[in-house]
Amino acid sequence: MSATPAELVVSRRTALTGALLCVVSGTGLAVADDGRLELALGPTSSPQARRAADSDCVSHVRTQRPLLSLTFDDGPDPRYTPAVLDLLRRYSARATFFVVGANAAAHPELVARMRAEGHEVANHTHDHAHLTEISDAEVRDQIARGRRAVGDVGPRLLRPPVGRTSTSVSRIARSLGERQAFWSSCLEACLHDGGRAGGRDLGGAVEPGAVVLAHDGGRVVGRWAQEYPRDQTLEALPHLLEALAGRGLRSVPVSELVRVGLVR
Repeated sequence: MSATPAELVVSRRTALTGALLCVVSGTGLAVADDGRLELALGPTSSPQARRAADSDCVSHVRTQRPLLSLTFDDGPDPRYTPAVLDLLRRYSARATFFVVGANAAAHPELVARMRAEGHEVANHTHDHAHLTEISDAEVRDQIARGRRAVGDVGPRLLRPPVGRTSTSVSRIARSLGERQAFWSSCLEACLHDGGRAGGRDLGGAVEPGAVVLAHDGGRVVGRWAQEYPRDQTLEALPHLLEALAGRGLRSVPVSELVRVGLVR
């Protein structure tokens, strides 16, 4: 038995029925951020549903060491990426950049700089494709082309754009040797009171083992075109890094964070 919608959301009253569906379909139930239960057929909208769709994905690492991971999506972008790299170098922070393959191909010098300065470069698909909205063949193509643009240097990490995955996307990613990596905190979600306050507040609240999402790219062209200014991110980043340094927390790439704790 399989659910007819792409994503099935059920109330707590019908949780037993949903649980039976999960047993039959081989997926899992998860509690969404707003307290609802959702059947993780996709597209996922919460860390719990992502975990139900892919039990091996990375969103947070349980560790006692003073480490976390800053991650940056959607680049490289010559308007923002160099400034992000400058700030990371100033604070001796190393990060993971989930690059869009088309952007990486357009700006190989920025990808080379990321690696030269000790950062990790990972896969964000070739065109920033919303993987739960396309066929399995297209999913495979987007992940494979994104990987070719990134190259085989370092661990094979994949961050699905918009954080949307499913059991089908997870299966395809695994078959291509890619481990999905999401996040536990988002810098841009903290910027409602401005960059200075947002960076400082997140830096004071985030815990060891966190995976922090931020963006060094604003432009994607093609079918999934987008254009977002990242000026507030650049404003917030030094305050975030300063707050982390004041607490003795250090950013390392996701693959290093995974090695020092228990993946959640």
